[in-house]
Amino acid sequence: MPHDPMPRLLREMRLLRLYAGALTLAFVAVLLTAFKAPDPHFERLSVERLDIVDADGATRMVLANQQRFPPPMLNGETFKRAVTPAGLVFYDRKGNEVGGLALTDVEAGKVSALAFDNPNMDAIGLMTRIGADGEPISSGLQINQAVPSHVKVLDAAKQATRRIAIQNDRNDAEILLADASGKDRIRLRVDRAGDARIEVLDADGRVVFSAPEAATRTP
Repeated sequence: MPHDPMPRLLREMRLLRLYAGALTLAFVAVLLTAFKAPDPHFERLSVERLDIVDADGATRMVLANQQRFPPPMLNGETFKRAVTPAGLVFYDRKGNEVGGLALTDVEAGKVSALAFDNPNMDAIGLMTRIGADGEPISSGLQINQAVPSHVKVLDAAKQATRRIAIQNDRNDAEILLADASGKDRIRLRVDRAGDARIEVLDADGRVVFSAPEAATRTP
């Protein structure tokens, strides 16, 4: 009776399958070792612009140099900046600019400003100015008049007025309170010589009250 070769063939096929499976696992192990994720720690990154986005891709923050700094965006409309700084821009969920950090360096001097916005214009800003000669000019905090949100951006800019300023202007320390038209109505001042003064002004800029009374100053 002839010998049946089938059992032997089945055993050899099983061995071949096991051998192929072992090779596949070994190959996968080699690939995983070769393409192991690098250490996420970086000592230094060099980029010209970095965009931080939400999970849906909406931009919420941009860090950029002067050449790649984005223009202002409000209600889907793009505007031109007076100067192009390097710095950081913040956006709301609709893509509107809501504030930022701007660093300018031009021939006329340097300005560094941290600002937060109302819906259609700057609301508050912290600023320093350095002259072209490298000497400090001023540093301080400014709070602007709020313009109703329905007013268009360019019209709101024309209506923009400073209401409050706390500043060091060439080493004269001042607190200025203005009316809705931007005219200073109260000045509190300690000048670089150490002389202190309080003044109340009318709408035409005339001093109607001052203390100490002996001090004199031209409005």
